Formats: sequence, structure tokens, C-alpha cells
Amino acid sequence: MLIAGCLCCSISTNWILIPNGLAAPGITGISLTVEHFTGINYSFVYYAITILILITTWFTLGKKDASNIVILSILYPAVLSVLSFVDIQIVFEDKLIALAVFGVIYGVGIGIPYRIGFSYGGDDTVAKILKKCVWKSIELKKIYYFEEVLIILFMATAFDLDTLAYAFAGQLIYVNAMNYVVFNLGPKLYDMQIIGDQKMEEVEDFIINTIHKSVTIYHDAVGGYSREPKVQMSCVCNSKEYIQLREFIKKGSYNCFIKVIPLVHVFGQNRDFHRLDDENIE
Repeated sequence: MLIAGCLCCSISTNWILIPNGLAAPGITGISLTVEHFTGINYSFVYYAITILILITTWFTLGKKDASNIVILSILYPAVLSVLSFVDIQIVFEDKLIALAVFGVIYGVGIGIPYRIGFSYGGDDTVAKILKKCVWKSIELKKIYYFEEVLIILFMATAFDLDTLAYAFAGQLIYVNAMNYVVFNLGPKLYDMQIIGDQKMEEVEDFIINTIHKSVTIYHDAVGGYSREPKVQMSCVCNSKEYIQLREFIKKGSYNCFIKVIPLVHVFGQNRDFHRLDDENIE
């Protein structure tokens, strides 16, 4: 998955962005600007910047954050460098179409690693460093936006106004594509609320040992109509597990009331959930 993400970002940059005369903000924009003035291949500049960010992250944010970016800090610049020497150019007649294609592919490439808990260690990591060490009380995304403004101003020394406008529009496209991959792709999650009589141990066992999800149990529920004691269970599962659980309850003829609620975001330790300690920029 990490290689797939690196390939998407590298292909969109080397084969679409540059051949169409476009630019992108972030570390890529800085690297392209440095290349303009020095002639050094931008992929090598990108490599140097990411290694510097990695070292800074280790000493400021700690070992955990550094471990999340170390693989891609080495892998992505390597893939970027190799593909920069592959002479493939996908040129569109309309720059807006080129920008849209670049934005979608690049956003997917960034979103895939984020989805599985890794980061490229780019300007988002720099924003986290600034928040911890400099602007502790300022919201992360505001620091990120300020950072992007400074990068675009730096790029203005090498690119014309049209290119900068395209770069800004491209960022809007790829950030939305990235967020879609991070938050909307993958399994659809549901909150299953199950209310039944006191003999629900088999349902509990099925949830824990068959579909391997956790379940919260409330033993003090009372039926409002019957006034009889009930057991209420709450379980978050994906669509496949929801069907399995529903069929198990159906075949077992359990007398249950089931309420299914689609969820937007779920944070937790399961592989289907987002991590609570992630400070994502939406």
C-alpha cells in the first residue's frame, strides 16, 4: 500500500504536473523552486528536505511520530527520483483537466498511507512541529495554512502568477481527494444497538470471537412497555460483519430489538477505525 501511494504521487508529479507546466505547493513546490534557481534535480532537494524534517521530528515530536514518517521519508523520494528519469509525459490540451487529474491521483497517493497510519513527513509534519515548539495555542490547520501561504510566496520568486493560481487550485483538489480516501473509503461502519432478554451470552460470544469486535453491555435496561429487565448491547462493525451478526441473530431466533445507525468517523484501536492520536488536517 505504501508503494502504491508513492507511485501515485510520483506519477502525478513527474508525468502530469511538470510536463503540463504546473506546480504544486508544499515540499514539492519548495523543491521545484530550488531547482529553478540551482539546477539541482528537484527530487534530490525533496530527499534532503524530508530527511531534515525526519531528524527534526525525532528530536521535537518524539520517536513515535518519527517512526510514522521514516519509511516514506526514504521510500517516496527514492521512487520520485527514479520516475523523474523515466521519459513519460501525459500532456493535456486544457491545463484545468491536467490539474484535476493530477489533484485526484496525488490526493489518492497521499491518502492511502494516511489511511493505514503513515505520513510522508511533509509540510503537515512541519505544522505539528511548529505547534508544539512555537505556536502551542494556535489551531493546527491555521498553522498549516499560514505555512502554505509562505511556501506560495517563496514560489512566486520562480513562477508566474498563473502557475501559482493553478498550484493553489490543485491543492484544493488533492486535499479533498486525500480526505475522501482517509475518511470515506474503506469499510462502511455501523453502530448496532441490540436489546434483548437476559439470555444474550451467545450473541456476545459471536461478536467477540467470530467477527472479532468489541461490545459494550448494559445490564440495567428495562423495557418501557413490558417493564421487564433487558440486556442492551452496542457494537460497531463494518457492513460484512453487520450482515453476519444479523443472520446469526435471525437463525438463533433471539427475541431482539435491533437498531442500526450508519457512522461517519470511528476512532479506536481496531483495524477498521481511525486512530485517536492522529491530528489530521481536514
